[in-house]
Amino acid sequence: MLRALCRYYDNLRRRPNCGLPPDGYSKVTVNYNLTLTKDGEIKDIIPYVREIMSGGKIKTEGRKELFPFRNSSTSIAAEVIDHREKYIFGIVYDKRNGGLTVDSKSLEAFEKCAEKNMDFLSDVRDEVAEAYKNFMRKWDPRENISNPILLKMGKDYNGAKFVITTEDNETKPLNAAAGVAAKWNETIKKREEDPLAERGQCAVTGKIEEIARTHDNILGIRGAQTSGASLVCFNNTAFESYGKKQSYNSGVSVEAMKKYTAALNYLVSEETHKQELGDMTLVFWADTDTDETPYLSGFWYGMFPSAEMAEDKELKSVFERMARGETSDIEGMDMSVDFCVIGLKPNSSRLSVKLFEKNSFGAMMKNIISHCEDMRFSSDDDMISVWQIDRELKSPNVTDGGDASLQSKLLMSVLKGSPYPRYMLETVVRRCRTDHDNSTKKFYSVNKRRVRIIRACLIRDKYIEKGGYSMLQENSTDTAYLLGRLFAVLEKTQRDALGDINSSIKDKYFSSACATPYLVFPRLLKLFQTHIAKLDEGNRIYRDRLVQEILSKLDGGFPRTYGTEEQGMFILGYYQQKQKFYEKINKGEE
Repeated sequence: MLRALCRYYDNLRRRPNCGLPPDGYSKVTVNYNLTLTKDGEIKDIIPYVREIMSGGKIKTEGRKELFPFRNSSTSIAAEVIDHREKYIFGIVYDKRNGGLTVDSKSLEAFEKCAEKNMDFLSDVRDEVAEAYKNFMRKWDPRENISNPILLKMGKDYNGAKFVITTEDNETKPLNAAAGVAAKWNETIKKREEDPLAERGQCAVTGKIEEIARTHDNILGIRGAQTSGASLVCFNNTAFESYGKKQSYNSGVSVEAMKKYTAALNYLVSEETHKQELGDMTLVFWADTDTDETPYLSGFWYGMFPSAEMAEDKELKSVFERMARGETSDIEGMDMSVDFCVIGLKPNSSRLSVKLFEKNSFGAMMKNIISHCEDMRFSSDDDMISVWQIDRELKSPNVTDGGDASLQSKLLMSVLKGSPYPRYMLETVVRRCRTDHDNSTKKFYSVNKRRVRIIRACLIRDKYIEKGGYSMLQENSTDTAYLLGRLFAVLEKTQRDALGDINSSIKDKYFSSACATPYLVFPRLLKLFQTHIAKLDEGNRIYRDRLVQEILSKLDGGFPRTYGTEEQGMFILGYYQQKQKFYEKINKGEE
């Protein structure tokens, strides 16, 4: 995985305007501009954002700026040209009282920031650098808790990121000043290899190089610390071996470490390369030094389809051509190019790798297309994204991130074309059985997406053949499927006879009928005789014949218990028979 990330870093470097920060720099999303007078007084604080179109609406987001490399430490550690509110002002937001305050840590942060930056900027003569030095000489956090400009920010002050400019030039921030850049580049060049550093064979490149003692943090992973989290980290003696301390255990060179962390930070910062699924963050890329857009578009369309993508006729056409195997003349795509997917989950100050898959783009898309086909009854059905599957596996009353283990195994099944996790079928069947319908919220426990998921699981488990049961199978002799159909007929008859009632046979008996038919169906058939008597003659004859037709196909009566697959077939039969009733109503046949 680290080798693939290093290779991607090299590919990015070969692209013009790749967006990867230069060596020795970090990209930081900044949302405020601190404007200073030449004397170092605060003139104003204004938003530093840009407008974007998202979901058909115009939204604002912070701008990305290049800063000298960020070390991202959890302890009090100032940076050259710091952008954090606690370090610039020495003041923090008190969430409990809703105001500004100064504590020992914020005061220490300001003092370290002032010391480090006064030293760094001592011989830098840019106008904005002079203004900032004047600011640091004059500013006293304890005397500025009631500063009206800071108070005006309110709770937005908490976690705010700043660039620093002067009132005469609000477009040229301190971090981009010519003198600052020259001084920082000079500092980078003077850095030499630590004479006490350990050298060895890099586990990634195979070269004899300086081994990294610690690894840079990965920023932007949801749920991880804001200062970042380590992908490679040894901070407990129990993990050390052969007398090696910290990340010397990993045997990764400084060069490889810088490459893989830069590549991963880049992927996490780019929306086209990232998708969050529950508490897991997915990043993906094509191993090419050319434009990745066609590969990313195809992957997004198959894995995370949206309404906007569904309306993209060109993208849909490309996806359909890939499904038919017509890939030789698709512009901008080489099906032999490797495509990589990583799933990351925060774990304290570290990141755990939930999945890593690398395959040719053509092979991976073949598996994704197969997944999409298994998840649809027909080509007219919209595609179900992975996050929609995840949502259907949870109770509608649950808002947490879901089962991370199930999510990663589901993704691996899709990417590899293997059977879905066993307990995915168990989970969706259980949700169909135990969740309660809520017509007000338009939620139904047995809905089309859940049934499509059940059918796909049964196909992958070879319980039914690929492409089978795409519609109501009136000639099917599968007992569980027949009993699902029968339950739908009994429920429809009750509804037609009694109208909307507080508690239907579905509310009372569906779960039991699905798992233990022997205990439930004799009672339901007795109720059926009561309900059918209240229908008009035409419907009475039609329903009675339909029930008798289904019962005649049952071999051996009602089974005592059903396993997960049979329960899945029961739900499939129930749903498809129910849809057939609605289809007839829409056509005016009943």
